[in-house]
Amino acid sequence: MAACRAAREVAGMMEGAQAGFGFLSAPGAAGFMGVGWWQALIAALEDSAGLAFWHALDCGGSAAYALGAVRMGQKCAVLQAPIPQFNAVKAVYTQESGVLFHARPPSFHLIPSLCHTSSLVGYFTDGYCQSSDPENKLPDTRQKKDCYP
Repeated sequence: MAACRAAREVAGMMEGAQAGFGFLSAPGAAGFMGVGWWQALIAALEDSAGLAFWHALDCGGSAAYALGAVRMGQKCAVLQAPIPQFNAVKAVYTQESGVLFHARPPSFHLIPSLCHTSSLVGYFTDGYCQSSDPENKLPDTRQKKDCYP
């Protein structure tokens, strides 16, 4: 919710009832938490924020989890499987008007404290830091700042 509040203050991040950003589950989350958990989490977040969010469930290398997810209504997923398996599952996602990624899209990690400057909130409010999290692989398009005194 802190990320939503910070995004509301940035012009263009919220358009009507659609957020200009979304959520990506933890790597392999379909296997250890499940589709129902992910969809309930997103539904609660959308209800609380009053916004719709783009969201993708990471299915790791399991084509079975990815197929189960699309059958349960998940429109976006990540599947890091061999190309023949990926292409077969992608055909199902396409048929269901969904999107299947072969690799995780660039994302911020929301697990660190939300006051941490490499978090999404820090990015929205303070800009991109020179000493940001090495896992953050987004292109450096913002003015760099020294994050730590």
